[in-house]
Amino acid sequence: MTNDQDFQRLENKVDKLTDAVMRLVLIEERQTTQGERIGACEAKIAVNESAIAKTEKKVDQWVNRGIGVWLAAMLLFTLAQFGAKFIK
Repeated sequence: MTNDQDFQRLENKVDKLTDAVMRLVLIEERQTTQGERIGACEAKIAVNESAIAKTEKKVDQWVNRGIGVWLAAMLLFTLAQFGAKFIK
């Protein structure tokens, strides 16, 4: 009788150990999948950061051009006003 009880107890322990190992396997699979997904997200972020940097550079260039055009227009307007007063 004792051998049967010991064997049953040992069998229960092995079943619990098997369940624990299976849970660990599932967790490892999930972590692997999440690692792959995070890697893909990091790659997409790198591409987006590069595109954003290019866009920001272009915007800065156009802003600087716009400021230059306005300054040139104001200078021409000022010269025209000064010239009109000088001619009178």
